[in-house]
Amino acid sequence: MTSDVFSRRFHLDIRTETSVTAIDRRARTVTCRRADGASEDIAYDRLVLAPGTVGITPPIPGLGRDNIFTLRTVPDVDEITAFLEAAQARDTEAVEAQRRTIAPLRAVVIGGGYIGLEAAEQLLRRGLRVTLVEMADQLMLAMDPEMSLPLQEALEKAGCEVVLSDAVSEVVDADGGTEVRTRLGRRIPFDIAILAVGVRPNVHLAEEAGIELGRTGAIRVDEFQRTSDPCIYAAGDAAETMHLVLGKPVNIPLAGPANKAGRIAGANAALDLEGASDNDPRRLRFRGVLGTAGVRVCQTLACVTGLTEAQARREGASFAVTYMPGTSHAGYYPGAGQMTLKVLYEPDSGRLLGAQAVGADGVDKRIDVLATAIAAGMTVEDLEHLDLCYAPPFGSAKDLQIETGFAASNIRRGLMPSVTPAELLDELNSDDPPTVIDVRTKHEFDSGHLEGAVNIPLDEFRGRLDEVPTDGPVVVYCGCLLYTS
Repeated sequence: MTSDVFSRRFHLDIRTETSVTAIDRRARTVTCRRADGASEDIAYDRLVLAPGTVGITPPIPGLGRDNIFTLRTVPDVDEITAFLEAAQARDTEAVEAQRRTIAPLRAVVIGGGYIGLEAAEQLLRRGLRVTLVEMADQLMLAMDPEMSLPLQEALEKAGCEVVLSDAVSEVVDADGGTEVRTRLGRRIPFDIAILAVGVRPNVHLAEEAGIELGRTGAIRVDEFQRTSDPCIYAAGDAAETMHLVLGKPVNIPLAGPANKAGRIAGANAALDLEGASDNDPRRLRFRGVLGTAGVRVCQTLACVTGLTEAQARREGASFAVTYMPGTSHAGYYPGAGQMTLKVLYEPDSGRLLGAQAVGADGVDKRIDVLATAIAAGMTVEDLEHLDLCYAPPFGSAKDLQIETGFAASNIRRGLMPSVTPAELLDELNSDDPPTVIDVRTKHEFDSGHLEGAVNIPLDEFRGRLDEVPTDGPVVVYCGCLLYTS
């Protein structure tokens, strides 16, 4: 949408290439500075703040080089593309002049979140040799480690070097080029680097104007998107929102919630000018967020909604976990891809708390269903009764969400006690480790199994019950599910 079209359609006064430098709440004016340096004050009756985020720039010596970019806006993408095209053109000319084989450009991506992962994928697609450096011990901190691992495997399979549990300490000139040096002593030369370590809410204007910030550091708002100043609203990544599961303010910079919050702020600001009360039925209220989001890395998709296990532990929430492997559609129909779903729920009530999925196309569909279920306060028993669209090309008669409902509900009914992989690891390291039985076929068992596991194929199990110990705990597993007795 261009500013001209937007202005004509809605009769708006649009000021591009203009920065707001101050808010005078008493006079109800904002001070604006144009690109030519001229300044003016614009009066308001109601003001909506939607300044978004600013990229985090860590204090790393040497970052201010022309071949190091941030990636937040479309102009950022244009700059990166232009740099790559120019660099590749120079290399091609040099190769033709010297009649030698061209070496791929080298890229370093600093940060393993949404932007870092997507940047790494696109650089790989352009033929660059890519190294991704992440300070944490996993990629995609918005998900639990075991659910983000397939993203790392997909990147590495595509040729990306993934460096975890290390951080860039400085950027220096070396050997006629540039390299990053890490805390653990790695030296990684590069032609281009992408800084993608995250963002923070852009609250400078609000803070200077005395508008209250919340505990998250973002602008505190009520359900109407109104700030501590009743004449000023705030929406988007710079403002807090209520988490639907935790019931407390959070700041999750995602486009979906930002769009809805902007709609609510604009509608309510307009109603104020009519003198409408807060009880006016036209008033819009923001109910909250779940942080539903997804990422694609080299044909591997990962999505999340609600609480992760790591979040639940930090918050001290009571939760249980069920994993469910499955396929993107009916297994007998060509092209079915593997996926794994992880669901968190309250042990006592069965209320859904969160879900993560990773795998083939269709992961987003499953998480969208579960996001809706969580927002509606549904339980794992409710998942058993979902009536979902089915046809072999795009689903299964017992789809992954429904299968997860079956498994979690059976656990809650006491029909199928379970143990998670993490819990099994703890038990195997205890003084009384369980006997682990692998019920897959011998061929499957020989292709890879848990260390120390005993193989009793499922079809032979009833006839070999005398081989199952009765004087201690027993854990039975197949491809991805663990059951205990």
